[in-house]
Amino acid sequence: MKNKYLRFKTSKLLKPFVAFYFFIGFVEIIAELFKDYFFISASKPLLIPILIAIYWLSSKSRNPIFIIALLAVWMANILLISNSMTCFMVGTFFFLIYRILIIYLVLKTIKFPGYIPMVIGALPFLFMYLFVANLSHNELGYRFYMFIIQGMFMIFFGSLCLGNYIIKSNTSNTYLLISTMLFTVIQFVLVIKMFYADYNIFQPLAMLMYVFGQYLLYLFVLIEEKKRKRYQIINKLGLKA
Repeated sequence: MKNKYLRFKTSKLLKPFVAFYFFIGFVEIIAELFKDYFFISASKPLLIPILIAIYWLSSKSRNPIFIIALLAVWMANILLISNSMTCFMVGTFFFLIYRILIIYLVLKTIKFPGYIPMVIGALPFLFMYLFVANLSHNELGYRFYMFIIQGMFMIFFGSLCLGNYIIKSNTSNTYLLISTMLFTVIQFVLVIKMFYADYNIFQPLAMLMYVFGQYLLYLFVLIEEKKRKRYQIINKLGLKA
């Protein structure tokens, strides 16, 4: 009875937390649009802790790798609010840790799609990063090498997600692919904003994609956990039979 009561309480809390996540995301997007540093500083650090709380309430397995990855991207977000070059470099390092952990998590979750789907899946991400690299290599200076490292991980991750979607286009794989595509487009938008056309709409657009990209990644993790739990229950029942 106690477990059922706790599950009921957490399910009642989940919807308000999801609504709060998107509300804070909306505040952050509007703050970016009007370049309100106070509201950016107040809202941006809240997004990932709220998403961790949503995951904690909705998941029965609670994968520590996913939580650590979210903490890494949270640190990156806080550091990247500052205009300091030191904060930028450390923030980029934390974002790289986040990317590596997410790749590890996905590799542990899905089946390897095979080399041909991986090669096909890599092409759009490769072309995107080559285009962005061509636009930004002079302006980025020594930061270009960090951009290349990030790009290599993103191309591999994109090829994995798209290759996996080609093999099996279910709901969770669709969420994972859309999330990955959003994060890739963010890189393109931010480079255009930084070096070519600093229109007010670019940063809010990047933030909009970030908010939905992170939420879709969470949904992928949650759906795959529920699948694994069902398989474990079926296997146990099969062994007992």
